[in-house]
Amino acid sequence: MDISAQTQTVLLLTAHFSRPLKGEARPLSTAEWGRLEAWLKGRESPPESLLNGNPARSLTGWIDRTVTLERVQCLLSRAGTLGLAMEKWQRAGLWVLARSDVGYPDRLKKLLSLDSPPLLFGCGSRNLLNKGGIAVVGSRDAAGEDLAFASRLGWSAASQGLSIVSGGARGVDEAAMLGALEREGTVVGVVADGLLRAATSAKYRQGLMGNNLVLVSSVYPEAGFDVGNAMSRNKYIYCLSDAAIVVSSTRDRGGTWTGAVENLNRRWVPLWVKADLNGSSGNGELVRRGAHGLPDGELELRSLFASAEFASSAHSMPELFDRPPISCGTARNSSGDASPSPVASDNTPGGHSHTTPSTAKVVEPAETEGLYSLFLRRLEALTTNDPATADQLLRHFDIVKAQLSHWLTRAVDEGIVMKLRKPVRYQWQTGRPRQRSIFGGD
Repeated sequence: MDISAQTQTVLLLTAHFSRPLKGEARPLSTAEWGRLEAWLKGRESPPESLLNGNPARSLTGWIDRTVTLERVQCLLSRAGTLGLAMEKWQRAGLWVLARSDVGYPDRLKKLLSLDSPPLLFGCGSRNLLNKGGIAVVGSRDAAGEDLAFASRLGWSAASQGLSIVSGGARGVDEAAMLGALEREGTVVGVVADGLLRAATSAKYRQGLMGNNLVLVSSVYPEAGFDVGNAMSRNKYIYCLSDAAIVVSSTRDRGGTWTGAVENLNRRWVPLWVKADLNGSSGNGELVRRGAHGLPDGELELRSLFASAEFASSAHSMPELFDRPPISCGTARNSSGDASPSPVASDNTPGGHSHTTPSTAKVVEPAETEGLYSLFLRRLEALTTNDPATADQLLRHFDIVKAQLSHWLTRAVDEGIVMKLRKPVRYQWQTGRPRQRSIFGGD
């Protein structure tokens, strides 16, 4: 395994090469290395300058409470141990990337800057690291229904040409990854421990040999499980994806919850959650904190890549399409209180919507096929037995009238809905097949 002098320096300063021994110098953390790296850059001194001659000379003027000259010198003296470790990892087919190396994922550097891991150890096709995809995360002890859902997500992503990005842990993570690999899809697994063991596992052998899988870790390949490492890798899963789906979580507990809340706070990628009626589930609380309910309809997964601004305007899917009936003449304002309806009925002469052009934005259908599919499911339930005016329907959807009119017109053109006259009303065409689920099932 050929590595540059700069990568060798980063390895010596930030990585373990075996199980830590009592009393030995502790490698620099990501934050500590970030401070030293920034200082060296400011002096136009590359990291490998520490390997040349006397490190004390290169660090003249450097003052840091934890990153002392003595600690740096001890870490740099481990070249022999590094050589033995690299030889072992190379035999297992592993590689290593420093932030400065070609192939290190730009997504991590862009979103995390100096908080991105100084090193990535890996196995498999490193080209997948910049491909993006759908992050799928969830509990290690998920119910069978959630495991099946995660597996179907993997199948769906593979069939749509998207990668699955996950954590490699048993449960939801593994189900999604294996589901994608079974369909010859591509997968990025960000593991928190045991990279060497995972890289030689039979369940991943075919994916690695076929260049459909890459396994990466920010900790040395033989590291055991550590809660801190497991929590830290969550951010890498999100930042390597274009959108994330939480299949199952427990409120205020566990890595899935912590990672999801961190993503919501940092706004790395749009976050979607699977509907879960279990009272102990944290999925509902994630929606209340700003995540978005996963539409229960046939869905183009790329529609989940929508910007955070679009996702915010779309609201959570269950709230958007499950409003309780509201009596005529009232609507719900942004706080949920009843207030006079701002929209005139279709059958009111001269009636006009009071929605201003700036707020009556119609989202392009290509971006919202999943929302349109969910809209049809709700429309079917509302109008199969009795027709309804646009104004009556508007009270069941938290969307502007322009968007409602756009979707109703489309449904009429597609023969899904009948448009009745005097007054104008809409009714579901009986005999049509029911709207399919996200995966095309019943």
